[in-house]
Amino acid sequence: MKQLGPALFALLLAQVCAGQQTTPAADAHTGLEGVWTAEVAGTYDLTDPRGGEIRVEEVAQAAKGVVRKPNPSRIVDPPSGKIPYQPWAEAKQKYLQSQVDNPIRPEHIDTQNRCLPDGALRDLLHGGFRIILMPGYVLIAGEENYGFRIIPLDGRPHIGKELSLWMGDSRGRWDGNSLLVDVTNSNGKPRLDMVANFYSDAVHFTERFTPLGSDELGYEVTVEDPRIYTRPWKLAARFKRAHPNDYEFFEDACHEGEHSADKMLLSPGAQPKN
Repeated sequence: MKQLGPALFALLLAQVCAGQQTTPAADAHTGLEGVWTAEVAGTYDLTDPRGGEIRVEEVAQAAKGVVRKPNPSRIVDPPSGKIPYQPWAEAKQKYLQSQVDNPIRPEHIDTQNRCLPDGALRDLLHGGFRIILMPGYVLIAGEENYGFRIIPLDGRPHIGKELSLWMGDSRGRWDGNSLLVDVTNSNGKPRLDMVANFYSDAVHFTERFTPLGSDELGYEVTVEDPRIYTRPWKLAARFKRAHPNDYEFFEDACHEGEHSADKMLLSPGAQPKN
């Protein structure tokens, strides 16, 4: 199943933003609409969140003996703030993380850096995203890597188990003023962050979006994947209103097959450039 191309998706957004009528149910939840970004944006590491560009600065500072204080983990359960990996999966993640600054194989390079879709969870934390309500649907569009989800609210079942998607298959419903979203059918290929935290195609996300005021949005997601983790775990984040509703996304000229990703590979034993 192919995703909508950027041009077709832009047309859909234009039709929605041009004043398509909403239902009373949608009107009751307009606090969700708008352009949002995480209070701490970036997906270098879920357990120490910040952006990749900040990581570059850290490497330079570390060479001068400057040690930074870690940010609080986005993972709120378990209390350790760590993802509860099965032993083999933890070993795989640690190995891939050790190659972040010295990639010598394609699998050492983060999927985001290869301009591939971020997946449902990571797309929200990467950069800005827009929520639009329309009759029977919620639309979530990311500004970077062309991530977007069209979420039906009519109770229809998920697509067949034989189908898998980069952004998964989302189904939503209202719980008071919160939007609950059930995400299945991931292809298991996106990573959760640059240090290679990962999941499989058996992953199940249960998301909750809750307005906390006119300019703040709460987010919680429970992640289940019995192939990779020893137990379900929960991530939490807060989003702030980033732009006025008439803000237009900049074009993100990142695409699958981006040639700059090849330049990230180093020959075995080579040292990364700071």
